[in-house]
Amino acid sequence: MIFIFSGRNLRKMNLFQYISILLIPLLAVNIYATVAEADWLIQATQLLFVNGLAGIYLKLNKKAGFNAMVFFVFFITAQIAGLFFNTYSLTVFSLFFYIAAYFGLSREALQNTERQTASKSVLTCFLLLISVNTYLLLMHVIELKSYMVNNMEFAIYIAYYSVLLILGIFSLIYYLNSYSRKSVYFVTLVLAFIFADVFRDSAHFYMKDSAILITGNLLWYTGLIFCLLFFLTPENKLRLMNLI
Repeated sequence: MIFIFSGRNLRKMNLFQYISILLIPLLAVNIYATVAEADWLIQATQLLFVNGLAGIYLKLNKKAGFNAMVFFVFFITAQIAGLFFNTYSLTVFSLFFYIAAYFGLSREALQNTERQTASKSVLTCFLLLISVNTYLLLMHVIELKSYMVNNMEFAIYIAYYSVLLILGIFSLIYYLNSYSRKSVYFVTLVLAFIFADVFRDSAHFYMKDSAILITGNLLWYTGLIFCLLFFLTPENKLRLMNLI
């Protein structure tokens, strides 16, 4: 049976169908490119995926938000820089553009955060989580130093991972103060991006292993999908049973 996607059919499609049609073929090609070590094809599929998600966002949200547009514009620019200037690892240009894209994410989260008084136990757990994550990211960046070309490149990586850490802190603050589906999406996407970057660096600097690269790419795709959900979801506080 042949399916013809007319304009009417496209209008009836839901968000899950849009994402599936975009994700499945590109992810399949991306996995093939990873195994075949076709660096340019990996970057190309990622660029197409980000553009596709931006298109879905604009189609489903006629009034595009400033934060979402900042994120998608700079994220797409970072992917273009990665496609034309490097393979596997991020270029200096890409790192700066990613930092600018994360500004859109953090601004969206902060605008929806309502400050509430936290108990001492919650503050203790919060500080413990931040300390552990700071230590782990610091150890990861320090391990990368011996693989860096110069101190400038190392400094840029420190700045990039510092921004990721700040993004992680924002996500915890947002979640603990809001406890909404939107905040859950934000925490998920931040964790996905952090682990995707760690896997990416491990594969590039330590060992070129297809399994590590595929895992990192899957987390990267997951993080972007949750970015789309995050920007499309209105702030609405939930009770615990609504999240189970």
